[in-house]
Amino acid sequence: MVQFSPTMAAARLSTFASKVTTTLAPVRSKVVESYSKMMADNAQYVVTDAAVEDKLLKQWFYTKMSKIGPTMKAADAEAQLWRKSWDNRNSATVGELSRMALFGAEVVAWFAVGEYVGRGFKPAPL
Repeated sequence: MVQFSPTMAAARLSTFASKVTTTLAPVRSKVVESYSKMMADNAQYVVTDAAVEDKLLKQWFYTKMSKIGPTMKAADAEAQLWRKSWDNRNSATVGELSRMALFGAEVVAWFAVGEYVGRGFKPAPL
């Protein structure tokens, strides 16, 4: 049985850290170069004035808030279409019914996949 001492663990950690540093050095230089190029190319979009910078968050927030009204109107219109199609469900064709069934099966399948992934790819407990 092998026993690990703190000095042995520290030596292994130091070796591992040096290997990681050596391995990541080329990647780091490419990332830094790419970041520098991106910032140089888009310098015109960087806000340097503190007052304007403080105002940006409010502008973004209220711009997004202003889109809620039209989105709700579109959702209401969509709901009206669904209600109308539900009222006319007895006159639906086989093709429409099969599309609805496939859509329902897809929703259930995505739910099941989400549950499976959420459990860490482990089967459901019985």
